Amino acid sequence: MQSVNRLQKALKTGSGLTFGAWQMLPGATHSRMMASCGFDWVTVDTEHGIIDDGAMHEAVAAIAGCGVSPVVRIAANEAWMVKRALDTGAHGIIVPLLYTADDARRLVLSAKFPPQGQRGFGSPVAHFNFGIQSMTDYLQQANDSLVTIVQIETKEALANVDEIAKVPGIDVLLVGPFDLGNNIGHPILDGTMHEDLKKAIATIHKASKENGKRTGIYCTSGDQARQFADQGFHMISVAADVIALPAYFGNALSSAKGSYVHSALHMAKGAATKMGGYTG
Repeated sequence: MQSVNRLQKALKTGSGLTFGAWQMLPGATHSRMMASCGFDWVTVDTEHGIIDDGAMHEAVAAIAGCGVSPVVRIAANEAWMVKRALDTGAHGIIVPLLYTADDARRLVLSAKFPPQGQRGFGSPVAHFNFGIQSMTDYLQQANDSLVTIVQIETKEALANVDEIAKVPGIDVLLVGPFDLGNNIGHPILDGTMHEDLKKAIATIHKASKENGKRTGIYCTSGDQARQFADQGFHMISVAADVIALPAYFGNALSSAKGSYVHSALHMAKGAATKMGGYTG
């Protein structure tokens, strides 16, 4: 299983640098198109995305079928949500809105089979996404083969980040910059980060490194992702579908409309047509 989990394999190799994408819109074909772009992983977002349980199962299978690691962001740190996401055959889970090390320990219990945890066994499909033959093979290998990711995005989690990073079974601390900014009183409103937010992100990265964990961050562009890669971050999102699609179509439409002169002539033609309608 570990050899198939592209995200885990990359995190454990060399610099540990990985790039991923964020899927918020449903559809297995949509998932395959995103996974075919060369990413190491694609997050299926069931927290803020428009993705229900059935769409989550289909997306995870489609992404894994492309040789890319499917990661599911669940809506809350609830054991049944952890189990449901991992039972799809996801290669990892992202859990939002943690506050304390106890929250992290509770997550690990939900994500691991006994004796390390309390996860129930019974998914008939999870092993398909790892190229193994049976459910029992999955049971024996899953604890060492899945990536458990916690989002650090609350004021409390920031204050407790060292203790959270020490929890065995947590693999990645992923910065949620928008909620973190909101929670420390410096929301990102115009695309720029306040200096205090930058310091908070650096604090998270430092705690992660000092405790042998990897650091991730949600980015909104390739340029921003490159900046954090240069700072030594490991699990970095490059783009989300709900950002990329309108940006691409908006830019394409602007190009199609052409130069200012062309736009002015087009507007003048439209105005003349309207006047002709009034006088005709």
